[in-house]
Amino acid sequence: MARSGAARIAMTAAAAFGLVVTAQTTAHADPRTVDAVFGGYGEWNADPYGTAPGDSIRACDTDADGWSIEVKLDIGRDGTWDRIATTRGHTSPYCTPWKTGNIKEGTPVLVQVANVGGDATYPKGSVLLSRA
Repeated sequence: MARSGAARIAMTAAAAFGLVVTAQTTAHADPRTVDAVFGGYGEWNADPYGTAPGDSIRACDTDADGWSIEVKLDIGRDGTWDRIATTRGHTSPYCTPWKTGNIKEGTPVLVQVANVGGDATYPKGSVLLSRA
């Protein structure tokens, strides 16, 4: 009898541990920051966190260097920019509001962060591959 009681306790403890691990892995994470080559960064937020809505991007310009920051989101990674956040026309330091819209869970996305000025885009940029 003592042996089956010990087995029940062990199974209950293992099940409780499994719930804790599952809860930790499904918890919402901070927005992911993607640095521009210089002067700012972009953010991608797959799930709501604090005041940041889910499935959202924003651009942040941190240096008054004549360049703006542009963040583009390609939903489904099909080569079409579906959402753009840009700091063009704003004085640095400046972060755009979150650009958001519902994306089906698990959908692959591509986030590109680039420096832009006038009609020019700095030839190098940063890319993040993620999922909604």
